[in-house]
Amino acid sequence: MRKQSVNVIGKFRQFSTGKVHRVLQFHGDGVGPEIVGAAERVVEATGVKFDWTRMDMGFETYEKTGAVITEDHLKAFEDIKVLFKGPLTIPPGKNPYTELRGRKFTSGNQVLRKCFDLYANVRPAKLLPGVESRFEEVDVIVVRENTEDVYTGEEKWVSDDCVEGVKRITRKASTRIAEKAFELAEKHGRKRVTAVHKANVCKQADGLFLSVCGEVAKAYPNITYDEQLADSLLTKMVMDPSEWDVLLCPNLYGDMVSDLAAGLVGSLGLCPSGMYGEEYAVFEPCHGSAPDIAGKNLANPISQVLSGAMLLRHLGEPEAAVRIENALEKVAAKGPEFLTQDLGGSATCTKMTDEIIKEL
Repeated sequence: MRKQSVNVIGKFRQFSTGKVHRVLQFHGDGVGPEIVGAAERVVEATGVKFDWTRMDMGFETYEKTGAVITEDHLKAFEDIKVLFKGPLTIPPGKNPYTELRGRKFTSGNQVLRKCFDLYANVRPAKLLPGVESRFEEVDVIVVRENTEDVYTGEEKWVSDDCVEGVKRITRKASTRIAEKAFELAEKHGRKRVTAVHKANVCKQADGLFLSVCGEVAKAYPNITYDEQLADSLLTKMVMDPSEWDVLLCPNLYGDMVSDLAAGLVGSLGLCPSGMYGEEYAVFEPCHGSAPDIAGKNLANPISQVLSGAMLLRHLGEPEAAVRIENALEKVAAKGPEFLTQDLGGSATCTKMTDEIIKEL
């Protein structure tokens, strides 16, 4: 079934155009400085004016200063309210805990999510022309609850041989992420919302999530609502991704499903991400920091550039966002000469960025 193709990288707040937009910027780790710099060039090439406040933040900053993220970062975000950031390195078993404002966090990203209640993580995955894929159509949106589930970071040793972790699902968090998913579907012409779960095993936690989603769905009779086990969803997605539209997920499943969706469109490097709270928003790529290619001008800038399009829509500049998306599709359709190596091409990050700007 072919769905109506709609740019979904949504408008959660509206601002007037023709103004200078204040945006906080963390370039992150690894390839972060390269792709954030590339995306900054692209969004500025639209003619939209920015007042950037740039700060170092991440694991590389920790190795230099002893802090991944500090109170200064939080105060800057509280003031500016919009953040454009690159990926962070979070090495397993090595990343330090961070203590801020009387709380302990597992990463700099978790500090932002928890301190500013960034409860909605929206991750579109759409196939671009010219990018190799076994499928003709992939156009899904993963709407991921972003503050709880097993990602609370609450773990403890109960013996020398056993660690217990907390899986927390609340009615409040489930309600607002379900409402966000249905609002997004309604605003952007989507026809179906699927709640992803493992209620056959996590009967109480995921059962609560499903009961809330079902109640919210009643307010949207024109949108089809159904439910799908998380494990079987993964199988069905790799068999026919065109079947799926908006996928409404608790935190853990949303993380996995969005990465799979990225693989279906060709690369994590093609998928943007937006995290939204009531007052604050963060825009970043879906992929990691790729330290193995950092500084080599090989990184794919598309995910960061599309995150820049999400940023523009959030700032009330939708026309500029559409221009970027159209330019990017034209560049991708030109083939390997203008695609980076992860997409089977030969272009550098700089060459691809230059071509996107040329198409603008």
